[in-house]
This record gives sequence, C-alpha cells and structure tokens, in this order.
Amino acid sequence: MLDEHFRRGMQRTAAAPARWMHRLGVTPNMVTVAAYVLGLAAAVLVARGHASVGISVWIASRVLDGYDGILARLSGRATLFGGFLDISLDMLAYSSMAVAFAVARPEQWTLWMIVLVGYVMAITTTLALSSLLERADRTLGGDRSLQFTPALAEGGETSIVYVAVVLLPGWAEGILWGWIALLALTALGRVRLAARLLG
Repeated sequence: MLDEHFRRGMQRTAAAPARWMHRLGVTPNMVTVAAYVLGLAAAVLVARGHASVGISVWIASRVLDGYDGILARLSGRATLFGGFLDISLDMLAYSSMAVAFAVARPEQWTLWMIVLVGYVMAITTTLALSSLLERADRTLGGDRSLQFTPALAEGGETSIVYVAVVLLPGWAEGILWGWIALLALTALGRVRLAARLLG
C-alpha cells in the first residue's frame, strides 16, 4: 500500500545520489547486495538484543534498497536478473528479521513463525500471479521487472511493524496479530484477483 508512494518519492528526490553512485561505477546489483548485507546485519543486531540499533540499520537498508531500480534506469543497466536478485534478497532480508525477533523474544516465537508463513503466502501469490499473467499476455502496468499488485501488506508496512514492535514492546503481541491478519488479507485479495483475471 505504501511502497508505490515511496518509489515515486524516491524517484523525485534520489536522482542526485543515484547519479553520484553511477559516476563512481556502482552498479544496481551492487546496491541490491549492499542493502541485503545491511538488512542481514540489522537482523543479527536484533537477534543479539540490540533492537534499537538494529532497527536503525534496517531503515538504512530499506532506503538503500530503493536506489537499485533508480540507478538501473539512470544507467541503462536494468536487467531481468536484477529484478530477480532484488526480490530474492528482499525476501531473505525480511524473513531474517522475523527470525531475529523470534530469537530475541522467545515468548513471541509462535507469532513470528506465523508471520513467516504469511510472508510465504504473500510472496507466493504475488509471484504466481505475475508469472501466470505473463503467460496470459495480461499486464497490471508499471515499470518493474515483476508485476506487483497493491496490497495491505508490503515492504513499507513490514518496516513499520518492525519499528512498532521495537518502540512499543508492551503492544508487540497485538501488533503481530494485526500484522498476521493483514498478511492473510493480502494473500486472499491476490487469490480473488487471480480468480478474476485468470479464471
């Protein structure tokens, strides 16, 4: 729900840093990998009990992750492999953070494992719909490597949840139950969309 607004905002404000990266010879895939490494570092920090520092590193990783597509278009180096690498490492980063929170807060282990199942369902329905729409010569519009449908639970909302459980630990269980519900609604919404577009 928030991701497209973030992408548009980045495209308006990130041109100068992207040009600077391009002049230094930084490639889009380098940015993708660097963002993942930061995300993994954030997960390690959270798992080791340094949640406040970890969430700050996490936000930095997500901001950096917004630059790979901008740099790809600016440099003319957009590739299908870049899109593949981006979504693969993004999901590893988001899942690593969920596992890190489960390790750091064993009393919430079950909830975080349900969140992981929600991630599997959300990304599976996204990628399956994208692939089958391609086979059916249908398009949802946009300039991304994969066709994404707007949803209640996307990357931006995920980061908000991570920040919220760090800042409001007493509310964490309620936040997680709400997040699980949004993940379920996202998957169900894509199932309904698939039935309408592919049925």
